[in-house]
Amino acid sequence: MKKLIFMPVIFGFLAYIVIGVGCGSSPSQEGVMFWHAMGGPLGETLDKIIDDFNRATPDKEPIVSVHLGHYNTLSQKLMGAVAAHRPPAMSQVYGSWTAEFLEAGKIVPFSNYIGDGKPISQEAIDDMFPVFRDENTWGDSLVTLPFNKSILALYYNKDLFDKYGIPGPPKTWDEFKEIAKKLTIDTDGDGKPDIYGHAFVVNVWTFETLLFQNGGRLFDENGQPAFNGPEGVAALQYMVDLLRDGCAYLTTGYKHQDDFAAGRVAMVLGSVVSYSFMKKKINFHLGVAPVPHGRKKVYVISGTNVALYSSKSVPEPKRQRAAEFVNYFYRPDVQAYWSVHTGYMPVVKSALNDPQIKEFFKQVPGMKDVYEQINYAVFEPRDPAWFTGRRILSEDGLEPALRGVMPAAEALDRAAQLIAHEVKIRSARSKRRR
Repeated sequence: MKKLIFMPVIFGFLAYIVIGVGCGSSPSQEGVMFWHAMGGPLGETLDKIIDDFNRATPDKEPIVSVHLGHYNTLSQKLMGAVAAHRPPAMSQVYGSWTAEFLEAGKIVPFSNYIGDGKPISQEAIDDMFPVFRDENTWGDSLVTLPFNKSILALYYNKDLFDKYGIPGPPKTWDEFKEIAKKLTIDTDGDGKPDIYGHAFVVNVWTFETLLFQNGGRLFDENGQPAFNGPEGVAALQYMVDLLRDGCAYLTTGYKHQDDFAAGRVAMVLGSVVSYSFMKKKINFHLGVAPVPHGRKKVYVISGTNVALYSSKSVPEPKRQRAAEFVNYFYRPDVQAYWSVHTGYMPVVKSALNDPQIKEFFKQVPGMKDVYEQINYAVFEPRDPAWFTGRRILSEDGLEPALRGVMPAAEALDRAAQLIAHEVKIRSARSKRRR
């Protein structure tokens, strides 16, 4: 993830980018602009939902889907659009972006649009999984609302498990390591494994999960890095030991999932969304299970929310219309359709009772248990420093240790120092803005 600075000092620079590419909203534009980064099958599913909504209300201004490629591109253009006073009516946002926009007074809270006689029903909000509602709440206000949400799942090769007498997926990380060792196999006798128990990438998401399950946390009550404590060191050391024990290997991108699909790896971790991408490549019986747990059952949700923007270029009726779409998006049948066709978690609890979801659970044994991890879920920090901090933790904390360049404790200490410096800089800038 490239370093992006979410501060007003670069707003002027970014403003000309948006003006130059012509992606900003203005009162003269027809439609309610929704900027997002959903591409491929995910974007096609979103576009169908938007088209269905527009067709159901042909007398009203349509929602216009604007795909901006990747999240980095989306963030850059949002910064510029806000600086140029030409934001869209609505966009995807991460929590760390929301904190920055909110402090600058650029977001209109969704709370303004919830309740009797308003575009979003209170019933839809009450039906929301609590962790999603909490993640989007600042003070007493629902500032943003959840959009595309995912959780980690364990994928395993059932054929290999059966062949080597392993009765089922691991429930704990100790069991995970034992199975990974058993399924690291030299099939041709040349002294080198042809099948590995596990393969993975440098992944903050996995580290967070191990950290929280150990009873640790990313930041302390004063907003300072805390992941370099004993719980964090143990979490990273576990990942390092998998590599040192020779039952796993480190790769990049999605190669670990490709190798899994090719039968060269017995188990991988991935988002629930990974299922829809991997299932087409797999010729063995695919197993799906919850992520193993440690001392605690804790799972980290990932994904973005949606925000409404405050600007003269976004008249109030456009925000009202955007809120109407969100209310439609939260319908149980729409959420079920979204979940089944993308793999993302449904936002509302009642979607789990929809026939589409029930059929999906029948077709994919174990997926119901994966979805139920949401009952033990937490969300990532929303501090603006975390957007950069996440990259620092990955590049300066996890990677040096996983590649054997630095001991786990030393690497995490260095990352913590760098993130603490980032927190200090952002805190000083925030005070100056006040």
